[in-house]
Amino acid sequence: MSPCTFALLLLLLLPDTAPNVLTFPKPSHGLRRQKRDWVIPPINCPENDRGPFPKKVVQIKSNKDKEIKVFYSITGQGADSYPVGVFTIERETGWLEVTKPLDREEIDKYIVTNGQSVEDPMEIIITVVDQNDNAPVFTEAVFHGTVLEGAEPGTPVLQVLATDADDAVNSKNGAVAYSILRQRPDHPQPHMFAINSNTGVISVATAGLVAQVVPEYTLEIQAADLEGYGLQATATVLIKVQAEGMSETGNGSLTTHVLNTVTGLPASSLTVRLAQLQEPGPQWTELVERWTDHDGRCPPLLASGQAKAGTYKLRFETAAYWQGLGHTSFYPFVEVVFTITDPAQKLHIPLLISPYSYTTYRGS
Repeated sequence: MSPCTFALLLLLLLPDTAPNVLTFPKPSHGLRRQKRDWVIPPINCPENDRGPFPKKVVQIKSNKDKEIKVFYSITGQGADSYPVGVFTIERETGWLEVTKPLDREEIDKYIVTNGQSVEDPMEIIITVVDQNDNAPVFTEAVFHGTVLEGAEPGTPVLQVLATDADDAVNSKNGAVAYSILRQRPDHPQPHMFAINSNTGVISVATAGLVAQVVPEYTLEIQAADLEGYGLQATATVLIKVQAEGMSETGNGSLTTHVLNTVTGLPASSLTVRLAQLQEPGPQWTELVERWTDHDGRCPPLLASGQAKAGTYKLRFETAAYWQGLGHTSFYPFVEVVFTITDPAQKLHIPLLISPYSYTTYRGS
């Protein structure tokens, strides 16, 4: 076992008057029982420390400092490479010091190596301990969904997503929990919808959705870190109740249908925008914005008789959609440009999507 590995594995039992000391072990040859006197204590630096700076972190000691004069130096990230000067070492005492507050969201770990030549190089890992200094952020200010009237309890409507820059692996600082704060209107009951606190999926909680009575619900939702007990953010959810047998998704001169090829299911709550190429410029003029329902469809982008000859563009906001499902997307959006030559003819444009591909074609 090398001196470097040996030093990283064992804990030096030092008196209280000399805390946080990294001592280099004497070289050993072959396998033998190791002394329990050597240690690398845990090196953790909290982020956002107020100082004063420079602040001592740990002391590096050489076994040879009683035999010869030893001078200490360090190299690596945060020392002599970017960001330079975050950590310094006292040349004669070996005290490693931090010179400024750290930000875990910027750099969560630093690795430096001792630079003095009388010992073998020893890698020192300094972990930045997270502090709950970031509130959750919703991916959208307003989420949109559609649900059929008479939908049974448990029917999923849409999924919301909030992200948190804090650590959600080693702490609860970045662990987000969702809740519904209020519903408007509050009839026929004040809790017509429920939200999964972990996934953000909103579903029907109670039977009794009737489009003629309440055509649209507004929900105020909350995301809070520390699993629901920390910093908070709010967003709005608009849920349209669609009358059964009165669907608008199949009528009109321009319609679309989006399918998630990963699951083989319709892509719901996907934002779709229609724009037309117009002069002078030429420039794109946005005409309408829609959101796909549970069936991957949305109300007609152009109603019957509304279409005109020209060049149009459908823009599908796929990045936000995939992020809401916990995926990253190679395409931040998908744009389909097409030309309408016969305004009287119905045009249907299906879209098949995955995080790394998409397919579209002219449908009927």
